[in-house]
Amino acid sequence: MASRKKAILTPLPRQLRVTRFIAGVILVGALTGCARSGGSVQDEYPKLPPTIELPGTSTPAMLPPPQTTSIAPTLEETIPPPSYDSSKVLGAYVIPLTIQHLSETEADLYFMLESPAEGAVYYSLDGNPSDQTQWITFDAATDTHLIKLSGLEPGALYEAWVGVSDDDGVHHPPSFANGVWEPIEIRLPQENDWPIRIGVIGDSGFGEEVTYQLAEEMASHHPELVIHTGDLVYNVYQDPSPPQAFIRKFYQPLADLLHEAPIYPVFGNHEGYEDAYWRDQPFYYAAFPPLESSYRGDDFGGMLGRREWYAFTQNDYQFIFLNSQQFYSLDLREEQNAWLHERLGGSTSTTNIVVFHIPPFTSGYHPDDGIPIRAAWIPLFEEANVALVLSGHDHNYERLELNGITYIVSGGGSNKLYSKQDTREESEFFTAKSHFVILELFPDRIGVTAYGLGGEVLDSYTLHLLSSD
Repeated sequence: MASRKKAILTPLPRQLRVTRFIAGVILVGALTGCARSGGSVQDEYPKLPPTIELPGTSTPAMLPPPQTTSIAPTLEETIPPPSYDSSKVLGAYVIPLTIQHLSETEADLYFMLESPAEGAVYYSLDGNPSDQTQWITFDAATDTHLIKLSGLEPGALYEAWVGVSDDDGVHHPPSFANGVWEPIEIRLPQENDWPIRIGVIGDSGFGEEVTYQLAEEMASHHPELVIHTGDLVYNVYQDPSPPQAFIRKFYQPLADLLHEAPIYPVFGNHEGYEDAYWRDQPFYYAAFPPLESSYRGDDFGGMLGRREWYAFTQNDYQFIFLNSQQFYSLDLREEQNAWLHERLGGSTSTTNIVVFHIPPFTSGYHPDDGIPIRAAWIPLFEEANVALVLSGHDHNYERLELNGITYIVSGGGSNKLYSKQDTREESEFFTAKSHFVILELFPDRIGVTAYGLGGEVLDSYTLHLLSSD
C-alpha cells in the first residue's frame, strides 16, 4: 500500500514542507472567472515562496502544439507550445485535479488553486508519445477551474495533469498537502460495453488508515465510477478550515479512487453541520460544482446554482442522486420532489438506481430517521422502474428486499461501526464491518458484492431485473 500512495501523492523533501492554511474559493459567476475578493482572515492563504525545487534533475518537456481546433490556442499558425517542468512545484491546490463527470467523448475536470494563476491542463492518450500531448489553457481571472475535454475517443484511456505558469512561461505542477498530486487517469465509457463496474462507499470521513486501505482495495477492481453515500468528512472543527478537513479526510484517503474514476456523492447530514460551512455554504458545494447539463438529458444543476440533486444515464441505467436532508429542513423539499417525479416519469425503458444518505429501512442504529422518506419516496420508487436504492448513515452493511426493490445500506467506510439493533423483516443480510461494495451492471441483472478488508467477501447477490418489454 505504501508504494501505491507514493505513486499518486509524491512527497516533497522534508526540508521543503510548508504548512499552509488552505481556505476556499468563491465559485463566482458559476465558475466563469471573477477575481476573489473579500473574506475573513481564515479565508486567506499564506502564499508559497517562489518555485520550489524537487529532488533530482529534469529537463523541461517541450510539448507540441495542440492537435485539434477544440483545444486552446486555436491559431492556425505554428506557435511555441508551453513547456512543462515537473522538477519544481508552483502554487498549491485547494482542491486537486479530479474527474467530475464522463460521457463517451467528454470529460469534466475540476480543481482549485490557492490563488489565481495562469496555466494549462495537459492530456494525452495513455502510452502515446509526448508529441501527441494536447492542452487547454486557463487564465488568472479566478482560482477555480472547470475544464471540459471534448472530442475524446470512446473507451480510451487518457492521462491529465495541471501546470501553473511561472514568469518565464514554464509550467509546473501545483503542490498538494506536503507533496504532489500525480496525473489522473481518464477512462471513457463506451456504449453497450458491459458490465458497468461501480464502487460504493459511505461514511468514510474520519481520515482513518482503514479508509486508505478500502480505497486501495476498491481501486484494484477498476470501477468506472464510484458512488459515495454521504458524510464525506466528519468533525471539520478538528482542522483549521473546511478545505483542510476535506484534504485530510477525503482527498488523501480516497486518492487511489480519485486518480482513476469520478466520485459521485450525495449530501449527508454531516455535510450540513455548521463547522463544514465555508463562505456561507457547505464546502461540499465547492468540492462538487454544478455541471453543464448537456449529456442526453442528464441534469447536474439542482437548485440555487448548486449540485443539490442530480441525475445522469449510462447505457440502460439512470442514476439519481438525492439530498435526503431536505426532509429535515423544508427549504427545497417541494422542488426536489417535483424534480424526482420528472426524472422517474416515463423512465420505464431504463433501470433506475437511486442514491441518498438516510436509509428508508435499516436494522441499524438509526431505525426511525427514514420514516419521512418511506412516506414520500418509496411509493414513487415502487411505481417506477427502480431496482436498487443505495444509502449510508448507518455505519454497517445491510441488504434488504421489499416489493421488488433491493435496498443497500453501505456506511462502513471507516472503523466507526454500528451494531444491529432490531432486525427488520425485510433484512436479508447484515454485518457491522468496514467495507465497500462493487456493483456489476448488465442489461438483465446487477451483481452486488460487499468486500471487507483484505478482500473478504461479506455478501454476494444477483439482482435479476424485470423485463421492460
